Amino acid sequence: MAAAMPIKITRVGARNIAVAAGVAVLAACATPVPPPPPPPPPVQKIIPPRPTPPGGAAYIMEIPPLGLDGLRMTVNRGLSNDERTWHFRSAWNVAALNCVNAEHKPVLDAYSAFISNHSRTLSAVNSRIDAAYRKNYSSSRDAIRARESKMTSVYNFFTLPAARNDFCNAALDIANRALMAPKFDANEFAAANFSVFEVPFENFYNAYEQYQRDSAAWDAEYGAEYGASQPGYVAVHGTPTQPTDAGGSNSDGGS
Repeated sequence: MAAAMPIKITRVGARNIAVAAGVAVLAACATPVPPPPPPPPPVQKIIPPRPTPPGGAAYIMEIPPLGLDGLRMTVNRGLSNDERTWHFRSAWNVAALNCVNAEHKPVLDAYSAFISNHSRTLSAVNSRIDAAYRKNYSSSRDAIRARESKMTSVYNFFTLPAARNDFCNAALDIANRALMAPKFDANEFAAANFSVFEVPFENFYNAYEQYQRDSAAWDAEYGAEYGASQPGYVAVHGTPTQPTDAGGSNSDGGS
């Protein structure tokens, strides 16, 4: 029979036991590691509203294009000296009738003085324009109709509602110039100041073309998903059941 293996007994000191117990107690009392924070909520995509036309204009308008000379092809292009004077008088007439705020009172006062003080000059201008139309048409009736049609276009140009505020301020500028000048030649004054009447409309056309670019970019990015909530998008593109011909309107009113 083999001899039994001796049993080895290791003595653990009381100090070692105490240290081990202390470590266990400290471990039990330690603050647990907090769980990781929850992920942040998804970023909400902010959809900007669709751009709107300047001056409360219509969502769809035909803007006069630029000619080769860099000027817009409006009813005021290619004028004779007499026509320029008459268009100037017409623009001032529109301002006198429509710029009725108290601060614009000089517009009417100066216009009345302009008509009164330069009646003979203006009458001669008008007669020469009539003669030019009669020369270009086979009958007086056709000449009258052609001139009336042209003047309707002139008045429509200067009555554009979206440009009225700036137009009235331009008219006030011209009125003050006229009131401060004791005497002046009507044709020379018209030639020197007609562009002042045109600037508000040029500024509006530029702003409207910027609106067209901005709204087209909005439509391309957001239109398919959000367009139905935007009146301008619906006005231009219609709805799936009722599409709109974007070129079917040239209204100059607001909406």
